[in-house]
Amino acid sequence: MCNNIKTDRHTQTGFTLIEVLVVLIIVGMTSGVLFQALERAYQLQQRFGMELFNMQHVQMATDWYRQTVQGLHPDYPNGQHIFHGDDREFSGLTNNPLSDEYGAPTPFIWKLRDKPQDGITELVYIEEEREAIVLVLRGNQTRFIYFDEKQVSSDSWPPPLGLSTQLPKQIQLMVKDSIAPLNVVASPMGTSKRPARPQDFIGGPQ
Repeated sequence: MCNNIKTDRHTQTGFTLIEVLVVLIIVGMTSGVLFQALERAYQLQQRFGMELFNMQHVQMATDWYRQTVQGLHPDYPNGQHIFHGDDREFSGLTNNPLSDEYGAPTPFIWKLRDKPQDGITELVYIEEEREAIVLVLRGNQTRFIYFDEKQVSSDSWPPPLGLSTQLPKQIQLMVKDSIAPLNVVASPMGTSKRPARPQDFIGGPQ
């Protein structure tokens, strides 16, 4: 008599130790590469974030510069604030000051202050003895240039020779920077004629 013995084979499913180790090694390598990529991306974000901030700051500073130049206002011939400028600074009256006196002729000064030891030049705005460093420029080859109605340039205003109006036609801020050169040109938007005085109408002393 034959006994038919039926044997059940239970197969175990799962990962072997070697397979688990291989998976852990692959995950570790992938994580390392991923973290390096994320760190690099974070560094780039920080770098471009700072560059974007600097670009926005430069744009804001040049807008302030244009604002004051566009609002230039002539003074009386014997006034204390007749426009005058050289390659390092200019001063006069503006209807667009950076203070709360917006709309009223206000005395102001734009000045370039060199700091050779630091290799920079500061663009400084002065109003009523209050001073503000508006922009820090790299290098020491920065200057103001003045243009008359014929687009003839000069390092000073009024020019040394020839007749000219009290206000220049344009004022250029030129920054010779090998990395980021900057040229900002602004034009007075108002009249260049001197304002009328009461004696101009009633014939009083000039």
